[in-house]
Amino acid sequence: MILALGQSIKNKENIVNIFFISISSGIPFLLLLSTLSIWLIEIGVSKTSIGLFAWATFPYTIKALIAPLIDKYEIPFLTDQLGKRRSWLLISQFFLALSIGALGWSDPANNLNVTAITALSVGFFSAIQDIVVEAYRVEIVPENDLSIASTVSVLGYRVGMLISGAAAIYCAALTYSWPLAYTIMACIVALMMIVTLISNEPEHHSIIKQVGLSIDFNTQLNTLFIKPIRQFAKEYDLKVIVLFIITFKIADTVLNVMSMPFLIEIGFSKIEIAHVAKTFGIVFMIIGGVCAGLLMRKRSLYQVLLLCSVLQVFACFLFYLQALLGYNLGFLIITMGIENFVCGLGQVVLICYFSKLSNSNCTATRYALLSSFASLVRIEFSSISGAIADKLSWHNFYALVFSSSVLCLVVLTTYRKHFTSLNNTVKG
Repeated sequence: MILALGQSIKNKENIVNIFFISISSGIPFLLLLSTLSIWLIEIGVSKTSIGLFAWATFPYTIKALIAPLIDKYEIPFLTDQLGKRRSWLLISQFFLALSIGALGWSDPANNLNVTAITALSVGFFSAIQDIVVEAYRVEIVPENDLSIASTVSVLGYRVGMLISGAAAIYCAALTYSWPLAYTIMACIVALMMIVTLISNEPEHHSIIKQVGLSIDFNTQLNTLFIKPIRQFAKEYDLKVIVLFIITFKIADTVLNVMSMPFLIEIGFSKIEIAHVAKTFGIVFMIIGGVCAGLLMRKRSLYQVLLLCSVLQVFACFLFYLQALLGYNLGFLIITMGIENFVCGLGQVVLICYFSKLSNSNCTATRYALLSSFASLVRIEFSSISGAIADKLSWHNFYALVFSSSVLCLVVLTTYRKHFTSLNNTVKG
């Protein structure tokens, strides 16, 4: 498939390299969340602590602040040999592989604080890698090939998630060794360094121009925060935007972060989770993303947001029923299929919503603010969901999540005018 895409454009080699580099970019995220949470729940770590581990992904929320530093500074010696992009990519992959390996051997049963520190280091170097991969993808191909490069990048990222989700869990189940599973993940990232070494270096580096950032701190602060917020306040009701992001992320976040501890506690094995929640689930997540793209061409943004919110409520209700039923593999397939479909749908729809809000002369910085705020909301809900799950039974926990998910529908219907004003149907 990748070669077929590559044959239709001039830069086949660059497209193939983007695919493999994106695999490396997609590996760390689940190693910090669902995969790690299975390990932690197995050794008796409280759900409160598991929820707090979501803060290991905090570096992802500040990528817009890190990016100018990567543009400004060069890696001594390596930049002369490889160029700016590949040198930063190689360094980030090297330390990311080391951090993943260290996380695997951190012994969370006896050294949970060490595990937390190494998890944060994985998040930090993963964020750096993402920044460089995103810039590399934009700079290495001609502008008319960016859509193909983006498609291949998303596909590679999903393959990386499949590896760090299903493959890592399979490995841990078959070898009875989480350290070995994480070591294998580290080795895969290390292998991607070979791709970095044989890749081409972009001729032009343009991230500052594209993102609209200045290396001067005061100018950067004004560009990144003050100006977009002031313009936001003039154009839109910030209260509505904040309320929508918060209520929209409730179901998506809580279902994701607590699903693995929930499934382990009601009796599902790691192999069953890898089969259903990861392999089968990621396939349905991809299908959800594709359906979102098709829906956005035929329906208005408001209609698709409303549909997505209704499906989120339904997914929460399915988890509530799963908690009442307990171990039931057939029902789990239905639950995880719909939940992952809604997750894929919601990711694309939220991107579309942010993109429409960012249609201004501060496009990239405004989008960075929105995505960073959404990430902070995700982390906050993740961190408190574990504490709530420790206090409640699973069926009461998911009853609460189900009730909370309805709030998004309330926001959508109450402030319908805001959403309908953000463009009508895009025909295609």
